[in-house]
Amino acid sequence: MKITFTFFLVILLSMMTVDSKSADSPYPVIFVHGLNSDDQTWNTTITQLSQAWNLSSSHTLHAVLNARGGDTTSFTSDVLIPLRDASGNIVNSLSMSSIYSVNFGNFWNRNPSDPRILLYNNSLPGSSQSPSNQSAITKQAFALSIMIDSVLRITGASKVILIGHSMGGLAIREYLQRREGGLPKWWIDPLATISGHKVAKVVTTGTPHLGTNVTSIPILTIDNNSEAMRDMRITYTSGQSGAYLFTNSEANVTSNYYNKDINCNNTSADNITGLSSGNSFNSLMPLPINLTYTYITSNYLGLGTDLAVPTSRQWMNVGNVPSPVGFADTLFNTRNHIQQTSDARSLIRGLDEPDKKDFAYEVSFDKTYSAFITAQSNGITSDSDFYKVSPLSSGTLSVVINSTNAGVTSFSILSSSGVNLVSKSYASPADSISYLGIQGDYFVRVIGNSNQNTNLNFHNFRLKFVPAIRLDLTLGIEGLWNGTTQIQDTVRVFLRSSSSPFNVVDSAISRLSSNGNGIMEFLTAPAGSYYIQTIHRNGLETWNAAPVSFSNGSVTVIDFTTSQTNAFGNNLVLRFGEWCIFSGDANGDGAIDATDLALIDNDASGFATGYLRTDLDGNEFVDGTDYVLADNNASNFVSVIRP
Repeated sequence: MKITFTFFLVILLSMMTVDSKSADSPYPVIFVHGLNSDDQTWNTTITQLSQAWNLSSSHTLHAVLNARGGDTTSFTSDVLIPLRDASGNIVNSLSMSSIYSVNFGNFWNRNPSDPRILLYNNSLPGSSQSPSNQSAITKQAFALSIMIDSVLRITGASKVILIGHSMGGLAIREYLQRREGGLPKWWIDPLATISGHKVAKVVTTGTPHLGTNVTSIPILTIDNNSEAMRDMRITYTSGQSGAYLFTNSEANVTSNYYNKDINCNNTSADNITGLSSGNSFNSLMPLPINLTYTYITSNYLGLGTDLAVPTSRQWMNVGNVPSPVGFADTLFNTRNHIQQTSDARSLIRGLDEPDKKDFAYEVSFDKTYSAFITAQSNGITSDSDFYKVSPLSSGTLSVVINSTNAGVTSFSILSSSGVNLVSKSYASPADSISYLGIQGDYFVRVIGNSNQNTNLNFHNFRLKFVPAIRLDLTLGIEGLWNGTTQIQDTVRVFLRSSSSPFNVVDSAISRLSSNGNGIMEFLTAPAGSYYIQTIHRNGLETWNAAPVSFSNGSVTVIDFTTSQTNAFGNNLVLRFGEWCIFSGDANGDGAIDATDLALIDNDASGFATGYLRTDLDGNEFVDGTDYVLADNNASNFVSVIRP
C-alpha cells in the first residue's frame, strides 16, 4: 500500500496545471466531510465559492479508510488512495485550485497488485467492519495529512485553510493536536513545532467538539457499532468516559463496537489521551495558537441541538469564552445537522479573513485574489481584513481593489509595526493606493461594512510591486585609496536627466566598502537613462561619461576605477593603479584652489582632528599630507567638468 501511495504522488505532482479562473483565495481551502458522508455534501457551498475562487475539475482526493479486511482491528495501512477507478480512469490527480475536498465514502477492488477505487461505494471488507466514511478519526487525520501535503505541493502555498463538518472537525483537531514521542504526530513538518502544521485557519460546523451520545440522525444512516461512533462518544453505556475525546483506556471501551483500537496500532489496551478536557481542549495536547478558529454552532427549532450534536457541545470554551481564548470565535445558525454543509452564508462568514495583523494572510504580487466582507460575531457589521506582503527590495507597493456592491469602504497600507502609511476611502468600481518604501514586511488592511454586502458578493484585489532601480557603484577616492584598500566613507549619488538642463531626478547615499564598492537604491526615479553625479565630502564632483540605462528590478553596474574615460571629460586621476576622483575640494564649490588650501592650512595649524572635510587622507588628523595633496591638484587647476 505504501508503494501504491508513492506512485500516486508521483502522478499527482506531474499533472499540475494552472486553472483559467482569474481569482484565488489567499490560501487553498480544504473541505472535510462528516459521518457517513462524502465530498458531495459540500456541493452547494463549493458552487457558491467557485464564483469567487478558482476551482479545478480535479479538486477532490478520494480515499479508502477501511481497505484492510478480515479482522476487527484497524491499522493506518487501512488508508488507501488508488490512482484509478474500476474503469481505469484516473480519479486522484489533483490540479491547481483554490478549493479542495476529501471523499472518504469509497471502497476498492481489493486487488493489491492493481488497486482500483470504487467511488461512493460503502461496501465493507468483511463482517463487523466500519464503512470507510465511519472509520476511526485517527485514520481520517492520517488521510487529511496526505491531502494537506499534496495541496501544498501542487499550489506552492505555505498554508491551507481547513473546514470540517461534524466528524470532519474532529479529524482536523486530531491532525493539529495529537502528539507522539513529544512531537506532533500528523503535521507536515513535525520538527517545526510551532508552524509545522501549515494551517492558517480552522472552521468547524456541527462538530461534536465535546462529544455526542446520539444514536440516530434523521435522514442519515449510521452504524452505531462503527469506529467513528465509538470515537465521538461522551460516555459509553457503561458510564465510562469516551476514550478518544475525554481520556480513558481502550480496555474500557464497551464491546458493542467493532474494535477498541482507537489509536490504530493493533493493540486494544492503550491509555488514550483525549482531545478534550472539560469544555475545552486537553492542555496536554493543546491546539496551536498561531492560527484562528471559528466554531459554527446550531440550535435547530430551539431544541438545543442540531439533531446530532447538542448545541453546547459544538464549540470549546473557557467560562463561555471561545477557546483557545483570544484565538477563536463563534457563529450561530438554526440549521439541522444535514443542512449545515449547504449553509454557504454561514460558512463564508466562518472563512472571514483575519481581523488582526498577527494572523494576516500572506499574499503575493501580480496575483488576483477574491475575498468577502462579512458580518462578525455578536452582530458587528464592520469587517477589517489583514494581508501581509514582503517585498525583497525597495520600490513602490500598489494595491488595486475592485468592489462592486461588495461592502468595501476603505483600504490602507501599514508598516510592519502596524503604523498607517497610506489609506483611502474606497471609490467604486476600482480604486488603488501606492506606497514608496524599503525592503521589509507590510500589511494591507481592507475595511468594509457587511450591511453593504447583503448578498455576500466578493471583491477582488491585486498587489503590484515595482522594484527601485539600483546602482552597483565602484568609486576610487584619491586621498582615501592607498593602493591596497580604501578608507570607507560615504558618498551621495545624484541621478541626472540625460538631456539639458540635466535636472536631478533622484539621489541615494551609500557607505563605500574598502574596495570602493556600494549598492544604491533610487526610490523615486523611474526606469530610464541617466547621468551619474558623484558627491564626496572633499572629493571633486564627478560625472560619468555618458547616460546609462536603469531597469526596474535589475542592477546597473558602474566602475569608475578601470579607465579614465569612464568619467565625463576624463576627469579622474591615476593613483596606485586605479582611477580615482580628485581629492581637495573641501568647500564643495567645484574647484580645488586657494580657498580649499586655506581651509586645510587653518585646520592643520590648529591640529584639528576628527571626521572633517579638510582631512583628505581619512586618518582623522589634518596635517601637511592633506595640504600637499590639495596643493598638487590646485596647481593643475583641477575643477568639475559637467555635460
